[in-house]
Amino acid sequence: MATKLTDLTELAVPPASGDFMHIVDVDDITGNAAGTSKKVTIDRLGIGGLFTQVETVINNAAVLAMKHDVSPITLVVAEADKIHVPVSVTVVSIGAGTAESSSDDLRMGWDAATSSTADYLMSSRDFMNGVSSGTYTYNLVPAQTAFTTAYPASAVNKPLQLWCNDAFNGGWSMTVYTTYYSITV
Repeated sequence: MATKLTDLTELAVPPASGDFMHIVDVDDITGNAAGTSKKVTIDRLGIGGLFTQVETVINNAAVLAMKHDVSPITLVVAEADKIHVPVSVTVVSIGAGTAESSSDDLRMGWDAATSSTADYLMSSRDFMNGVSSGTYTYNLVPAQTAFTTAYPASAVNKPLQLWCNDAFNGGWSMTVYTTYYSITV
């Protein structure tokens, strides 16, 4: 006996890429004049993947070392044949010590090692400058900042990373919430 769709238990978490959905193919009338029931994976829907959010906690020692060519912070690891596309990055910083005085910029993009200080997707100028205490929330929005019309390298197989253009020197930590989707190329 067939189960009605309305009798099924609702999925309580976001669907994973291999999960199936029910779809009626109206171009295929072999099962019914109104269309044929079929299954489709989330990946096949053609919406570029589902949004994923990751949380990255960065202590003060990591903040002080996150210069682009020293120890950038990986927010999303590289995956074969994928481009990770950031939708938003929210940074919650907590000052708890020495005031930041570097006047350096927080930057985010694909692979700090090859991006250096110029090729990034998001930036916050003079990040935490003058702050020694308190909690601050910053929302970084993807934009073509340093490159005019194109990222000057391949974004395939690259991580999404966060870095500083030089070196921070304040006593603060942060939690970064990265919302992104991945496309397969």
